[in-house]
Amino acid sequence: MRQNPAPGGASRARAAGRTAAALVLLLSPLAGPGAAAADTGDEEPPPLPQVFEFKTEQQPCAVPGTEVVEREPWTRPFLGLDRAHRLSTGTGAEVAVLAPELDAGGPALAGAVEGGGAEDCLGHGTFLAGVVGGREVQGSGTLGVAPGASLRFVPTGDPATGLTSPAQIASGIDAAVDAGSEVVLVSAASWENSQELDDAVASASEAGSLVVAPATVNTVRGPRAGYPAQHPEALSVAAHDPEGEPVVASPLLRTDGELVRVDLLAPGDLAVGPGPGGGHVIGAGPGTAAAFVSGAAALVAARSPELTPQELRERLVATAYRSPAGAQDPVSGGGRVDPTAALTTAPVGEAASVSGERFAPDPSPRGSLDALPTAAVAGGTALLIVLCVLGAAVVRNGRARGWRPAGPGEAVPVGTGPDAAPVRSAAEPDPGVRADPAAPEAPAPLR
Repeated sequence: MRQNPAPGGASRARAAGRTAAALVLLLSPLAGPGAAAADTGDEEPPPLPQVFEFKTEQQPCAVPGTEVVEREPWTRPFLGLDRAHRLSTGTGAEVAVLAPELDAGGPALAGAVEGGGAEDCLGHGTFLAGVVGGREVQGSGTLGVAPGASLRFVPTGDPATGLTSPAQIASGIDAAVDAGSEVVLVSAASWENSQELDDAVASASEAGSLVVAPATVNTVRGPRAGYPAQHPEALSVAAHDPEGEPVVASPLLRTDGELVRVDLLAPGDLAVGPGPGGGHVIGAGPGTAAAFVSGAAALVAARSPELTPQELRERLVATAYRSPAGAQDPVSGGGRVDPTAALTTAPVGEAASVSGERFAPDPSPRGSLDALPTAAVAGGTALLIVLCVLGAAVVRNGRARGWRPAGPGEAVPVGTGPDAAPVRSAAEPDPGVRADPAAPEAPAPLR
């Protein structure tokens, strides 16, 4: 069984170069998604070490973090975590972290991880656990997405390189499901798939566990499709940067010719969190994005425990910030994860409501608004009746003249049909009208 190739040294050097330049940005609170608020009154934060998903056996272990930064990282306001935590902190839900190692001795993870150890050469597992459920620490600006959730460490992958095979991931998923974890985070994907891995994801969904995994895996040849994220019952997550733009900016193809499936985007570049030793480090990559979504899934699972894994997955995708290209964007999928929206949206088919009587406003002192359309209808009906009567008279008289205009002195019909009244001249007085005796005598006609 082949394993994932390790990332090249050039990419590590580029990432390290970006770290110092972007440190002020990523530790500055944002006014909204993609907008940074500069803080010129404080000193620049100290440089932080970076952790990686993979390394070669010859490369040294990650440098433990020694500094704890008080300022909030950009991810906390970007995701609206303070608002989301008013509704849920994840208490009652468990997230299993599948990673090679996890140092659970730092203050943010102390007593929060079941099965955690004291070493983490890569630093990646510790960092992801802090992203998912790191506890609040005095003097620290970082906080996990679900700080009340229980965490379970499931050893998966090579501690020296981070490389993971499909068989190892499948075994880790099975162990997490057997332990009863509602959410299973795959920290590093495999670029190969297997029937055993597909079966593990399907079994997890049937047992009530949602598998969250990176949509891609970084290799020396660039990003490739990650497994088990391509399984239809897994939640496939890709990374976006501090501006909300996808890190992998163009669609990718799998070996079978199909597009790499992406369900959601989440922060996965220049993120800050606890690392080995308890200090802060910088992490990046699709595994980091999957950790943020796993925390959001724990928030919703704790608030709505009746949701099935499929319903939980659909809730997170349906409430995401949409891409301009729509929900079927091959790069962004459903869009950027929105924990608060996922917590406040009712399940499909149910209306969001609160208990209490229906609100009915008092009548207006100017009268009911219903009177206006009623009067308009009544007035329109009356006008239509008048027009019909006049129209009937015009038709009746026109028909009697053969539709000719009446000439001067021409007899005007006063009725039609067999019962019509006699015809008289327009100049002839009506015999039924008595002449006024005081009226002057009409002059005789000229001959």
